[in-house]
Amino acid sequence: MFTSLTNTIKYSICMLVIGGVILGCYLFMTSELQPVIWQPDPPQTLEGVYSKNNRLDALQPLLPTQGIGPEDLALGPDGMLYTAYENGDIVSFDPHAKDINASAKYIHNTQGRPLGLRFNGQGDLVIADAVKGLLKMTSSGKMSVLATHYLGERLRFVDHLAVGDDGTIYFSDASMRFDMHNFVYDFIETSMTGRIFAFEPHSKKLTLLMDNLFFANGVAISQQNDYLLVNETGKARILKYSLTGENAGMISIFVDQLPGMPDNIYRDPAGNFWVGLINLRDPLVEHLAPYPFIRRLLGGIPAHWFKPAQEYGMVIALDESGQVFKNLQTSHAYTSITSALPHEGKLFVSSLRQDHIAMMALD
Repeated sequence: MFTSLTNTIKYSICMLVIGGVILGCYLFMTSELQPVIWQPDPPQTLEGVYSKNNRLDALQPLLPTQGIGPEDLALGPDGMLYTAYENGDIVSFDPHAKDINASAKYIHNTQGRPLGLRFNGQGDLVIADAVKGLLKMTSSGKMSVLATHYLGERLRFVDHLAVGDDGTIYFSDASMRFDMHNFVYDFIETSMTGRIFAFEPHSKKLTLLMDNLFFANGVAISQQNDYLLVNETGKARILKYSLTGENAGMISIFVDQLPGMPDNIYRDPAGNFWVGLINLRDPLVEHLAPYPFIRRLLGGIPAHWFKPAQEYGMVIALDESGQVFKNLQTSHAYTSITSALPHEGKLFVSSLRQDHIAMMALD
């Protein structure tokens, strides 16, 4: 009896080992990832200027029936706020209306996935569309394509943008390896292929400013137009790119070791920068940084199977020296925050995953 039981256990263990080997081989062979070893910054806890709080619990839902994933927010020259959804819809609403929900108005559909929205000096809406590329919509509703390729290669993941006073458009291409449907693989592979470009509308010249970024995301330009800020989401930091002076073309760290992963960034009229942190840093992901083989295996798993370890909502505001002066958080009221836009005493926030935007009073 005991001999039979021992043989059964041995057989079961053998089958499990063989099954594990077969599964590992399958995942390795089907994975397209080329993982790179990297060194994350030391973990940042929710302490000090990032101390845990529930200030975003006051957020109230807006536009609950417009669509999923209102990624970005932009203030138009008409005083309306604009956002865009995963189905391609661009929608405006009146932040001053007594019934903001009733003021919502469909504007256009890009037939792609609009992620970044900013207006130029002529009142045109410039759009970073992950599928269609860099786009422009005039005030009359005419849509045109500004940029889709660089050196003959298609821009895979146009993500966010800023527009300078001279009309130059600065935008991010988050990854050369993965598109918006598979972007999670970029965080597993960590090959760091994100880029920042400058597009000159008159000459239509496209210039590469920055590369080798770990998921290039939000872009903002300073009030004096002398530098850019770029959210490097995968490294939980914000970089500074000098545009003028003796340091033109130089890259420095504006703020690093953030407790969460910065998504979009918005400069307010006072010159401060508001950043949506889409989620807290994931210890498991960072612990796998020195293990490319394991991450290669993960590439054989469908992208949509990967979910955030936890949902969290966080917004920070920084002054021009990089000092945090607003720290707003919630664990449940509104999560996966991508953008934060303060306007006349109110804060509007948007999200990659929520089915509405949200608003609260700023103290």
